[in-house]
Amino acid sequence: MTKYDWPVDTENYPVMRIVTPRNEKMTGIYGMSFAYYTLKERLPVILTKTIDYLARESSKIKSAHGASDDDVRGLIQYITKLKNDLMTNKKYEPLTVDTPEAKKWNDWIAAAENQYYFTNIWVFSECYIYRRLIEGCELSKGLKNFDPFEEQKEKSFANSLEAMCAVADKLVTMLDPSDKDKRKTDFVSLLKICLWANKCDLSLSMGEQVSMHDGDVKNIIDPFQMITDFKDKILVDDSAKIADLVVAKAEAMAKSIEGCSEEQKSPEALEAPEGSEETQPPPCSAKVTIPPTVMFDIVCDNAGYELFTDLCVANFLVSQNIVKKVRFHVKRIPWFVSDVTPKDFKHVISSCAQANYSREIPAETKPEGETNSEPEEPRSINSNNLRSLGEAWNKYVEDGTFVVMCDDFWTSPHVYKDMKKYDPNLYRKLQYAAAILFKGDLNYRKLLGERNCNPTISFESALQGFMPAPLFALRTVKADLICGLPKGKWEQLNGIDEKWMETGDYGLIQLCAKSEPLKVSDRPCPQYGDTCYGDQCTTESA
Repeated sequence: MTKYDWPVDTENYPVMRIVTPRNEKMTGIYGMSFAYYTLKERLPVILTKTIDYLARESSKIKSAHGASDDDVRGLIQYITKLKNDLMTNKKYEPLTVDTPEAKKWNDWIAAAENQYYFTNIWVFSECYIYRRLIEGCELSKGLKNFDPFEEQKEKSFANSLEAMCAVADKLVTMLDPSDKDKRKTDFVSLLKICLWANKCDLSLSMGEQVSMHDGDVKNIIDPFQMITDFKDKILVDDSAKIADLVVAKAEAMAKSIEGCSEEQKSPEALEAPEGSEETQPPPCSAKVTIPPTVMFDIVCDNAGYELFTDLCVANFLVSQNIVKKVRFHVKRIPWFVSDVTPKDFKHVISSCAQANYSREIPAETKPEGETNSEPEEPRSINSNNLRSLGEAWNKYVEDGTFVVMCDDFWTSPHVYKDMKKYDPNLYRKLQYAAAILFKGDLNYRKLLGERNCNPTISFESALQGFMPAPLFALRTVKADLICGLPKGKWEQLNGIDEKWMETGDYGLIQLCAKSEPLKVSDRPCPQYGDTCYGDQCTTESA
């Protein structure tokens, strides 16, 4: 009997009845791996549910998008073929949509050492499937902007509303500038709230709703209680180190900015004076080594409740005057069911600002014969503070304190050690951050290069040189690769449950404090074309 309860098909591809060997790339050829299970079971289920949704809700979808019956039928046929190609391990097909990004994808496919679903690196195949799914929408006349997962994401947000109210009530007590010790304690608490929010992953659940409710309708959901309850489930906890590092790096960056001239700063700093119609040409970003302001970056994962907790961390950092700006890196297109898109970002903030939730919880009846001098009071929870936060976040977006970025690299199949090769400009953008928070399992897989490294190897070593700025990862474990564990811990957990790495029940908060210094670049900047003119760089030179 293998790790999974299904037969391994060895006729169409060379599946082996083993787990992924140490230091090998994750692929579908290892029949006892989560990569195999994802390609064989999870992704076909997600595609099937998308087909069922299109068929079941076709009238609503056509009305919302101005689509025709032919549009819906065509998309169903497209996804059906994609599913069949996956299940029979066909060779990748080129994308046919005519965009520069799609042409890059075709170049990557052509350059891939292996171009089959189960035998190529898992992350490439998984990203390719989601990219093809969205191509099916892009090729449809009436469904170009259709998000197959929008309804699921909105339901997930609604199901987590009470948890968000509970966090909002606590967060508002953390926002006033506080002393060093309280600030650190609150920061650590919010990082752990942010960690456990990563359990709400609709890709892992194959589209099934993940509830934050504890099953007892009498209980107010208290994510802060989860910090205590799940304390032993955090396998690596660098949260205290992270809190110290972010503050220290932000303070050092603020001093550097204060002491530099405007010409040394990023182009973002050079804005026209108020009332002026002229703008000063920005300096060549390839020459800039000091950012305009203290920035913190969040590479987002899931929408809904998890994005809400990301916003809470960002709000805290700004309110405590640790940073001046937070940049949220999201996906340009629908991705991995529940990943954040720009539209999802707006939806979460607007939904918080318009939230209308209230629930009264009656006092519990004491068992017969039990006495208590202080009878319990009825409890209540409402969305008043949640609305206030949503309104504040809207203002932060409007004034540029919160910035949403969606570079194509985040929906590419590349691991992060290769970012410099495929998107050096994004790498340089990340270097301007005081620190970067990477959320969730897909980001973690890409940080580790989709490699099944020794579980005791350090996080820094596992990054294989990817260090644009001090970075840390918050992840509930949902795939069978990991690093930084104490000696013997992996063997202990594996002896208890061989699938412990696939459930999201364990968490990691891991820090790499090292970073590559921001230097004058030897690459031309995107504002001025493909030629770098050095000190003579002007708009006329381009």
